[in-house]
Amino acid sequence: MYSMVQAGSLGLPFIAVRGLLDSDLLKFRPDLKVEINPFNPEEEVVIAQPIRPEVAVFHALQADPWGNALTFGPRDDLMLARAARRVIVTAEEIIPQELTPRDAYPNTFLPALDVDAVVLCPGGAHPGSCGTLYGVDKDHLQEYLVSAATEESFHDYLKKYIWSTNSEEEYFRKVGWLAPGQKEKL
Repeated sequence: MYSMVQAGSLGLPFIAVRGLLDSDLLKFRPDLKVEINPFNPEEEVVIAQPIRPEVAVFHALQADPWGNALTFGPRDDLMLARAARRVIVTAEEIIPQELTPRDAYPNTFLPALDVDAVVLCPGGAHPGSCGTLYGVDKDHLQEYLVSAATEESFHDYLKKYIWSTNSEEEYFRKVGWLAPGQKEKL
């Protein structure tokens, strides 16, 4: 998968990957094919289609109004952003001054060139974590995982927390979670 996203980020029509020859994956994955290595006709290689998501969404610690963003830790976000056709950044904070790569260490810098939209969304990584700002909401994540077991229970989860919720505050109240910056439990 990593190589396929990498191919998408580079605009390649395919990428050669090692280690999959004689694998059962080749029986079930039409995006993987065995071809002759053009540089060594004695060798077969597996080639894979690039992955080009329609939309990639990243949650950032900070973003600026132009679309530059810092995501927590050293990650492959830039590669995925370049593979995607559209990129949306949700951010804990939007700051007025322009972010630069110098601001990133030890985080990952996404340049505005690769970002289509920025949305202020404090607590937007919930129920996951956001660096040192907040940790994983283990109770809610467990509820989500249990509900994802069947289509019916997942539908009920979406109805309870997403489709019948009109605001972030209402969502946080329903899950009983205190987002960063909130003074008291909703």
